[in-house]
Amino acid sequence: MKDKCAIILTGYVCPEFLDAIIKNLESIPDKIASIWENENTAYIERLKANGFLIVISKLQEQCESNIPQLVTIKNGITFAKDIGYGYVLRNRFDVISNDFNKYLKLTQSLFKEKIVLLSGIHTSELYFLDIIVSGPINEMAKFYSLQNKCDDRFIEKFLLENYLNKENLNKDDIRTSFYFSLNICIDNSIEFVWRRSEAWKNELRTIPNMKVINEYCKDTFIWT
Repeated sequence: MKDKCAIILTGYVCPEFLDAIIKNLESIPDKIASIWENENTAYIERLKANGFLIVISKLQEQCESNIPQLVTIKNGITFAKDIGYGYVLRNRFDVISNDFNKYLKLTQSLFKEKIVLLSGIHTSELYFLDIIVSGPINEMAKFYSLQNKCDDRFIEKFLLENYLNKENLNKDDIRTSFYFSLNICIDNSIEFVWRRSEAWKNELRTIPNMKVINEYCKDTFIWT
């Protein structure tokens, strides 16, 4: 399996998207759900019945990191590595797409070299869009390390600075170390839909089911 890429969905199941997740990934055999022990058992059974390998994280593990969501990501990647996958694509349960097969095919030459992000984000800080992240298993395990409880950096800042072992990063630092796939998505009509609250609404975005490529990534803070 060293040449195979597993898709890992992490965190709590988004019930509004569960049917779509199962349908959209039915033709992909290599898929893992890394979830919390208190997840709805009916959701777990449905995922199992539809070909997902299940990784359970204990709630007490949330104490191991300042950002609990990193726990299910790290545990999912570790599981994929232990059973022999050479590459992983990490996604969230609140992001769906009809285009995962197309995305995997068009980006595999990139994620077999280094980590692939959708895009960068530049607001008051320089960071990245932390959904649809793929790469070699060892690099992904290094990237998604657990954050110390005393570390108060927000997740994207922590991940970048910790992985690159450098603070005050500039765009060239990030461009050198990662690939971006946004232009591949634009050029090949690939879309992802992200379940978002009303707090995310603006004139560009459809809420609650926001298009990532053709709405969110049209904003001025996106860069590649």
